[in-house]
Amino acid sequence: MNGKWVLLFALGLLATGAAVSAHHSFAATYDESKTIEIKGRVVVFSFRNPHSYVTVEVTEDAKKTRWGVEGPGSTQLANSGVQNDTLKYGDEVVVTGNPSRTPGEPKLRLRTMKRPDGFSFGFTPEQQRATEQ
Repeated sequence: MNGKWVLLFALGLLATGAAVSAHHSFAATYDESKTIEIKGRVVVFSFRNPHSYVTVEVTEDAKKTRWGVEGPGSTQLANSGVQNDTLKYGDEVVVTGNPSRTPGEPKLRLRTMKRPDGFSFGFTPEQQRATEQ
């Protein structure tokens, strides 16, 4: 009987370790000391866990670039009034976020997102601290 408990405990530890190692550090991926703004149109909105993703097509000087915007998971988005149909293909958005640490990589960690109709949401460090308290 003791052997079964030891095996069950060991399997539990392995499962927990796999889940923890799958998550990454935002600070390792994004430069949190910088914030940039992009303006474009939504191409894809993935409302999911553990992180949501929005692909935004930005046009500058007749050149189109697709930016990957990583945001919080669907639960935190829902708590901020965002649902899976809040962002649709073609929606104009203005996004502020922390850029990738890899120079030239069109990728942001979401801080705020606004649509022309006035809808906006955000996840600034100040907002996150207020949420955690």
